[in-house]
Amino acid sequence: MKKVYDEIYAYIKLDDREAKIIDMPEFQRLRRIKQTSLAYLVYPGATHTRFSHSLGTFYLTTILGEKFKQLGIITDEESTYLKYSALLHDIGQFPFSHSLEPLYLEKGLSNKDLRYMIISKSPYFRDFFDKESIDYNKILDILNGNSMISSIINSDVDVDRMDYLVRDSRHTGVQLGNIDLYRLLDTIFYGNNNEIIVQDKGIYSLENFFISRLHMYQAVYYHKTIIGYELMLREIFRTIHDCCDSSILSVDNLRDLVYDSSISYWDDEWVFMILYTYLYSSNSPLYLKDKIRNFLDRRGPKVVYEEVSYNNETKGGDIEIKELVDRLERNQIPRTSIYPIEEKIKILSKDKINIISNNNEINIIKYKSTLINHIPETLTIRRIYVDHEYAERARDVVP
Repeated sequence: MKKVYDEIYAYIKLDDREAKIIDMPEFQRLRRIKQTSLAYLVYPGATHTRFSHSLGTFYLTTILGEKFKQLGIITDEESTYLKYSALLHDIGQFPFSHSLEPLYLEKGLSNKDLRYMIISKSPYFRDFFDKESIDYNKILDILNGNSMISSIINSDVDVDRMDYLVRDSRHTGVQLGNIDLYRLLDTIFYGNNNEIIVQDKGIYSLENFFISRLHMYQAVYYHKTIIGYELMLREIFRTIHDCCDSSILSVDNLRDLVYDSSISYWDDEWVFMILYTYLYSSNSPLYLKDKIRNFLDRRGPKVVYEEVSYNNETKGGDIEIKELVDRLERNQIPRTSIYPIEEKIKILSKDKINIISNNNEINIIKYKSTLINHIPETLTIRRIYVDHEYAERARDVVP
């Protein structure tokens, strides 16, 4: 038995197998990947990692798993595999989390694909699973939504979201929506379709969960400055790929790193190593060096156009982001200094949220006495950033 102290839950207990998992180099890599990407550039305390989040998710899964096991809903084996899945749900996260992932998505690789490769192909994991007679396919089934118990880790109300909302709130200092985790866990049960349901006595905790989710997306995950630096970092790596080293975004290279266990060093520190390498390289073009220097010195891009809408409402008329980008280019702003973003973010799916009221399972939409029906299901953000030296000119061009 091993105990790890966590700043949210105090001591988290792990048995010998679980301790061996977190001691593996691929899992230790998560200590060097920040949970909230570049949020520390705005919220200095946001330096917590995917490692602590994975342990926190494991802890909440253990509580829920024990509860469901005592109720006869899941077996001992299912509870065990559920805990392994919770530990490993983020094992495939990219450096700086989601900042660079879109570049690899263009090449056909997601963090879920990398997770599959690490769990099924890494020599350390294969050897561990063989020695301990653990069927890793059962872990993958849970993580990929192919198991009856998948919704505990991946659903509208899951332990992954519970942990990161509380943890990210603690480290950023953004206290918007106070989640009572233990009340929520106490009132969660399994529904008719193997989906998580909540007793109506836990409705206030459920409301705070979704209110917190909405506010954290607004104040942290899509904060305009944080997103600006993520887009800038992405453009730097795209430029390095195009002008200096096409292998930097190679999926085959990552696959090789998994096979020889070197993937454990593909982390946030690797990103900075790349930045410093090309900052001081005599072969780097000047505009790339300037962009890297601006990123490191926190002279990031500025927002020159922004539109935020909810539930598919439109505020900007028929104006298209592409049209605005073209307009900026026509006014001598380089395309590599323009960073457009247009994303529709799912906050909740009301048709998938059921509660138990008067011993009946009903959809939340039919339950009138709740704020949840007034929370928007989607948040759409449309922005255009430009490098800081072009901000004044750009603001004269866009509406």
